[in-house]
Amino acid sequence: MQPHEANSFQQEYRYAFASHVVEGMTPALALAATDRVSQGKLFFSGTLSRPDLAAALLLATSEVALQRYFTPKGDIVRRLRGADPVVSAGGGRLRFEAFSRCCGVYARADFLPGMLAPEVFVKGVTNVNFNPDTRAALATVRAGAAMALRVSSDAVEISSTRETVVERKVLLPLRWLRGFAEVQALATRLEMAMTLDGPQARRFLSSLPNAVGARDHVWLSPAPGGPRLSQRAGDGAVASAGLGRLSAMKPLARFARGLRIYAGAFGTSAFELDFDVARFLIVLSATPSRGFSGEGQLLAALASGSEAAMDRIAKALSDEDDVSLDALAQHARLPATDVVTTLSLFAAQGVAGYDPRERRFFHRELPFDRSSIESLHPRLRDARRLVEAGTVSIDVSSGPNVTARVTGGDVEHRTRLDGAEFHCTCAWHSRTVGESGPCKHVLATLLATKRDVA
Repeated sequence: MQPHEANSFQQEYRYAFASHVVEGMTPALALAATDRVSQGKLFFSGTLSRPDLAAALLLATSEVALQRYFTPKGDIVRRLRGADPVVSAGGGRLRFEAFSRCCGVYARADFLPGMLAPEVFVKGVTNVNFNPDTRAALATVRAGAAMALRVSSDAVEISSTRETVVERKVLLPLRWLRGFAEVQALATRLEMAMTLDGPQARRFLSSLPNAVGARDHVWLSPAPGGPRLSQRAGDGAVASAGLGRLSAMKPLARFARGLRIYAGAFGTSAFELDFDVARFLIVLSATPSRGFSGEGQLLAALASGSEAAMDRIAKALSDEDDVSLDALAQHARLPATDVVTTLSLFAAQGVAGYDPRERRFFHRELPFDRSSIESLHPRLRDARRLVEAGTVSIDVSSGPNVTARVTGGDVEHRTRLDGAEFHCTCAWHSRTVGESGPCKHVLATLLATKRDVA
């Protein structure tokens, strides 16, 4: 096994044909999807009201998937390839999602009901193959043209000119699954901070650099005509970093009706272009050198989640394509905090995403092998080993307030839980101050407390 293979799933994807544009009176965009999930099932077929915008959005999403905005010293991950964007149908819309190769940028293009005129529209999700020929064809789509969209793993019947089968083995990064889960956790904490109109959005995006610096930290301060970039925090300012990572948005600016800027936890930020019939969201990690896959924001939920709560929420998620937190809490008869924790468990399996604009969760089954979820979180695995070894001693346990001693090697660490807050005397926690989630000692305390309650 090569060194980089330890960080990847090796899975075989079989495409029924090469994605392409089918010429004719109404050009059709045929996107080849993997038959691993949909098994030959067509889950969207119809026309698009804004083909030029749709083509630009698909190009922007695939551009993010192809880019590496940060490369570590020594280029130790240069052999990790990008992955095909994920498309899901549900809730009257199509969503195209992708991560950059460095996993520090998440992009999602939403085709809203006003964009779509479907003939076939059923719930489904799969990977979509965007090959160079498809991207080249998308770049030629102009306003006023008519275009049909088909998403299927078996749509050879629509074309007799390029009826081919493409097989390939890809190293599908584990970072993608971890990234989807962490983005969902961070997205629930995004708060809308600024709204720009179309001209302001275009001026803002055009002023941004194309290059990305590892320490490119800035504050976006509200100002007449659009946000002002500053090195100092101010009233209403949004912390962000590596704004050159928004380069995929620049070609879209000419279509935009507006731009929303969101402030997030630990320096995470998000930017969403609005086109009325579609939206394009980019979420940036706190620094260009940090990918979402290493954020660790889900670990506490994974350690303290309830199987019973998962059962009570699972049906609501499968029955509804989009559902609010309040609706889920009412359906499951659980406090909202418990629902958020449980949804984090689903997110860790790639089953739930979050829309910060509508403040609603959406259901989609990612095409990943989820048999080794625990292996994606080594801190949680190590915490379970600490509990099994009997190294956790609970001193105080009163509701959400817990203090404990956890022995690791020859050192005794003291942990403290206070609701969502946590603290540990270990060097790792002192260095990260919780920005990358809880350490293994805090997780072991959570697991031990959960076991004692059970």
